[in-house]
Amino acid sequence: MDARRRHLVYGLVIESELPFTSVHDAAGDEGPADIAILAGRPDYFEALASRESGDQEDWLEYAVLDDGRVYMRSNEVFEATISADGRTAVCRKLSDVEQRAFEANLLNFVVSASLTLQGEETLHATVLDMGGHAVGLLGQSGAGKSTLAAYLISRGADLLTDDMLRVAFAEGAMLAYPGPYRLKLLDGPGTSFLPDAVTDGHFNALSGKIMVRPRKDQRRHRPPVRLAAMFHIGSPDEAASTVSSRRLTGLELARTLMSSAMDTRYAKSSRMERQIRFAARVADLLPVHALRYPRTVMALDGVAREIQRVIGR
Repeated sequence: MDARRRHLVYGLVIESELPFTSVHDAAGDEGPADIAILAGRPDYFEALASRESGDQEDWLEYAVLDDGRVYMRSNEVFEATISADGRTAVCRKLSDVEQRAFEANLLNFVVSASLTLQGEETLHATVLDMGGHAVGLLGQSGAGKSTLAAYLISRGADLLTDDMLRVAFAEGAMLAYPGPYRLKLLDGPGTSFLPDAVTDGHFNALSGKIMVRPRKDQRRHRPPVRLAAMFHIGSPDEAASTVSSRRLTGLELARTLMSSAMDTRYAKSSRMERQIRFAARVADLLPVHALRYPRTVMALDGVAREIQRVIGR
């Protein structure tokens, strides 16, 4: 494929030979692309058959090749290599995976790995715009980020990004860039809090979740929004009997941010030094709280009030 389209997402210009339907066209932008995504042929990947990979039981096969490229493969979704400078990715779809699931995985995992190689740190987070203030929800998969996000959206918030958060530091603030306008939800919370969106949503068999557009009229490109706070949600095993939040500092904050990285697999020693500097910069600009609450629908109103208290609204 020779034809390439230019898209704008996460504040990046992505030039791609593969089609993307959930992101904006970068109309009129003639500058160099931040990331180029090329369509890879099967024989290109067959030549990598002798590579050494990491944990064979990991759902995402990941290896750093001798020339510095990163190789990634999910048997059900995609296969990709990313150049050592993070600027070029060669990708292909595996099997007959649904296009929207394929696209979501590329925009999460390939783009986050590309940014890691370019020297950036991205976070695994869901971010909401609450009256012009961005609030980030951190936590492992299954912690409840999407359920809480759906509840807050039903109360007037709006989605800025789901899964991957790219940030920028500017004028004493930490900014959150918008991602694709889609939220992954389990059927129960989706039906309870965003029933209209679920009706028009798409079931993703790979994740067992429904991919929804929280608001039908949200199509315009949005600028980055200043983050007011981030909240780390513990696993359901850490659920508390009451709603509470506690500001994280020092090593606890650094560990929380490092464990919340979108790309946790790239383990060069220089990466750890960069992550520590990133955590220190976040600590100077933004409150990050450990948020604990009962895993009940009735508790969510109290969670919303606690978030609003922390951000001063």
